[in-house]
Amino acid sequence: MATFTGENGRVEVTSVDSAGANTNTVAEVRSWTVEHTKDVIEDTTMGDAARTYKNGLHQFTGSMEVIYDSTHTGSTNAFDPSQDTAMTVEFYTSSTAGSQKFSGSVLVTSVSRTASFDDLVTATVNFQGSGALTITALS
Repeated sequence: MATFTGENGRVEVTSVDSAGANTNTVAEVRSWTVEHTKDVIEDTTMGDAARTYKNGLHQFTGSMEVIYDSTHTGSTNAFDPSQDTAMTVEFYTSSTAGSQKFSGSVLVTSVSRTASFDDLVTATVNFQGSGALTITALS
């Protein structure tokens, strides 16, 4: 079993601008989270001894925390929830062969910027996946 440490992770965003697709590696990522969930549909009927369920639809949501940099706004729509266009986001556990990449189309739902007198300004970007989450191994 291969394990990975977080310092080699990265996030890439592909958005569509007036010139076509534009891929950017999001600078200064501190952390990212992708939650992959599935709905379950209860199909229990009278007379059953225990509850039973069927598989439902799956979805993903997530967030990323970055050190805030004013150039983020100009380089990608990942920091602007007022944009209506979906973008493709790729989350890498590492650049090492065998590590995993999580990717999918997302809509930004919120951005929070946090400032403290004794720390850097950070931004937390939350998103909702649209469609399937793809999980692949790097070769």
